[in-house]
Amino acid sequence: MDFLSSLLDANAAFALNGRDTTNHCPMALHALHEMGATPAQLQHFFAHWQSTHSLPAGTENQGDEEEHRFVQLRQQLAIRFAEEGWLPTFETLLSQRLSPAGGAFHPLIRFACALENGHQGEQAAALAAWQCKPLILPAGTGAPCRDVTRLLARLSAQWEGSSWQGEWITARLRQVAADPRWPDSLPRSLEEGTEVLLQLAEAALPLYWQTRNFTLLHLVTGSRAAAIVARHLPAELQEPWQTLMWQAAAAAYITVGAPALGSQRWPDVSGLDWEKVLPLAIASLDDHVIKLVHCCWREQARSPRHGAHYLAVAARAVGLLNTDAGRSAA
Repeated sequence: MDFLSSLLDANAAFALNGRDTTNHCPMALHALHEMGATPAQLQHFFAHWQSTHSLPAGTENQGDEEEHRFVQLRQQLAIRFAEEGWLPTFETLLSQRLSPAGGAFHPLIRFACALENGHQGEQAAALAAWQCKPLILPAGTGAPCRDVTRLLARLSAQWEGSSWQGEWITARLRQVAADPRWPDSLPRSLEEGTEVLLQLAEAALPLYWQTRNFTLLHLVTGSRAAAIVARHLPAELQEPWQTLMWQAAAAAYITVGAPALGSQRWPDVSGLDWEKVLPLAIASLDDHVIKLVHCCWREQARSPRHGAHYLAVAARAVGLLNTDAGRSAA
């Protein structure tokens, strides 16, 4: 952990955004460490990110007001967290209804990683990033819905096939939030709210398997991150946090055209195991592959009923599963 911590410290030299992407480096480093990467492998990924994706922190290189605000907020929050921890700040942001989908779920995922590894600087950076990528989704005014499965079915009935302009996930989320149909299509509440984060995870995985959609990949990793955050929250914050998360998932689902979730044909994963998958993810240098495989590996331990499905998604991500042929590519 000491070596990971030193690299996370060094990551503070990187800007909030990299070259055509956000700064995935701290999230990927956390995932690599948990999957068993050696210090040399962690250093290799860090050097790769530094040379191919990173931009230096500060305003000189970008002339970007958002970057300037991020650096200032991160410094302020680091001081505050040293005195009182992160929870008071998080509670304030929650009261402002900042959506977990802001910044395409990346601040959320970064924060969950920082909670797991305990790096206070990264906790500050993540909540600073969340404020620099603010997204507020109008509350729903539709009739209450029973659970996530029925929520997605209702949204699909209205929004399936919808198309949204723009290359970036956040831009499409803002279009959904501004659409006059959004409030009426979103329920005021979910009746089975206590299990909503589990339901989101169980819906996100087959949706991603079915579509291979990049936004839905973030919903898979974001659902796990939301559950990690929830485990650190007091009882009185559980309901508002879960509500913001299922609303965020609803908006993300609409941005990809709200495809109906069909019956999945999951492949035979006999002959595959995590001992084959994890080394390939570690060696890939692909931040999204690394984070997705890590998420699947961790979730299969918490949800054995879906263990083979998580293994299939991870194996496909590293090229071990030829889904066209329905068998291992190894």
